[in-house]
Amino acid sequence: MRVSLIVAAEGDLFDSKRQNPFASIAAQTYPHDDIELIFVDAHANPSITAAVAAFRMQNPALSTSLLHSVSTARAVGYNMAAARANGELLILLADDFEPWPDLVVAHAAYHALNPDPNAVGIGPGLFPDVIRRDFFARWQEDSGQLFGVPMRGALAVWPRTFFYGGNASIKKSKFDALGGFDERFRYHAWDDYEFGIRWAASGGYSQFLAAAVATHQHTVSLEERCASMEQSGESAWLLQRLQPRVQHSWHAMLQPPPRVRRPVPGKDAPPHAWIGFYTEQLEAAFRRGYRSAIANDAPPQLPHAIDSTPDTVIEGGS
Repeated sequence: MRVSLIVAAEGDLFDSKRQNPFASIAAQTYPHDDIELIFVDAHANPSITAAVAAFRMQNPALSTSLLHSVSTARAVGYNMAAARANGELLILLADDFEPWPDLVVAHAAYHALNPDPNAVGIGPGLFPDVIRRDFFARWQEDSGQLFGVPMRGALAVWPRTFFYGGNASIKKSKFDALGGFDERFRYHAWDDYEFGIRWAASGGYSQFLAAAVATHQHTVSLEERCASMEQSGESAWLLQRLQPRVQHSWHAMLQPPPRVRRPVPGKDAPPHAWIGFYTEQLEAAFRRGYRSAIANDAPPQLPHAIDSTPDTVIEGGS
């Protein structure tokens, strides 16, 4: 089975991501002459151009393409690469995911055993231990805040309609039949979720592949995640307009916030105090993004009454 491995480079405003998966791709145990790598760069990054050139020279058996996109949207990058792909199977891989040696083998084996075009394989992206030492990063991963479900090990119960764009394999014929990602999504937020809604409605289902592991090289911070949540809020407004009949889980975050916000916990505060603080900060950022999208658009019927009072934080320890 020929596999097209697709990576679309995204922005890194906080300089917190390692976006160089080439050594890990070169170490794949799947036959290199059955893999093509398609890397999409929207930033004209000279280091990426040089890395791709070096990779191509060092791995001549593995077909490698570098595409330049005029848009920084992940949806555009994935669609552009999928249109150029000649593999039967597409593997979508986040730009800060370093695949373990058997990642492609695990995805290809699943689809060889299950040729149903509706089937999707989902692999985990796991923080390395050095990143998991940070409580905020560990909480983000273990709670499922990052990707929608926690994926640190084999899951006893898997949500069969779960899809994400970080480490997923899908037949090219199915991707094309669905029209790819909706390119109106400007950010890597809710674009894969919206694709997943259409995929699931067409009969799609996914299987967690514990062996298709990638290391998530991303030192997340509260500041960065708040910026991402603002983008997520903006994208949620578009998602609401595209899929108005779907009951979205994020509607709960649109409820009016408390008038008095939690203070920054003290140095020795228990974990639950920090989790409560983090949650309030992230939800406040989401509401800011959502309100911003409303202000810049002709609003349809709102799912909830949105409080327009700015969110405030009391500084200081407790």
